[in-house]
Amino acid sequence: MGKTPVRKVMSMPTIPDRRIDGQPPLSAPEAIARRRATRHFDPDRPVPDDILKRILHLATLAPSGFNLQPWRFLVVRSGRNRQKLRGCAFNQPKVAEAPAVVIVLGYHHPHRSHLDAMVDRAQALGAVTPEAAAALRASAFRTMERCPDPATWALRSAMLAAATLMIAAESLGVASAPLEGFDHARVKVAFGVPDDHVVCCLIALGFAADDEGKPFPGRFGLEDVCYLEHFGQPWTLGEP
Repeated sequence: MGKTPVRKVMSMPTIPDRRIDGQPPLSAPEAIARRRATRHFDPDRPVPDDILKRILHLATLAPSGFNLQPWRFLVVRSGRNRQKLRGCAFNQPKVAEAPAVVIVLGYHHPHRSHLDAMVDRAQALGAVTPEAAAALRASAFRTMERCPDPATWALRSAMLAAATLMIAAESLGVASAPLEGFDHARVKVAFGVPDDHVVCCLIALGFAADDEGKPFPGRFGLEDVCYLEHFGQPWTLGEP
């Protein structure tokens, strides 16, 4: 149930050469450092189609086990559907304010629908030999069929794609806000999400309602969150 056959497998995309304001994209370190969760969005300023497609395309470059790419992006743009999604997200205003909201999903069984397409494309691109392709196909299918918790596996990969998506958005001048507060079951029913998909998160995309920007709230230092060699062992390498 819910299989989504992949008819086209993309090769390496062209890296965007301009942000929404015409300036060069931010580097990955710059985008990571500047990204903030936007409080309120300007509902009258849509994300251009070409920029939205670039953001989603870059998100597909996230890593995944066996390169199975279990993420699915359900993009909600119409005002009516954003209001419906807001009702599934505890009435958070930014869900309706943002001109686009991405429902990030994880597919439990991608090996059953597009493993062959992925391996064939990898072989055509010279990434694997015919012998390695056969071994990869067999290993991936066997491992995934034995996976004790495919929903959790899919969720982990989808989270990697969600993080990549937000960094890509920031690099191209589009604000974002990840949303974890929503009713998983209601989202699935309201938007026809099959049972073999898990709802990872919602990501609001658009432009801040004001130009003031959100102050940086700070982060803990490495000595607070890092250990060396063993859990609880002090971090001695210092700060960057």
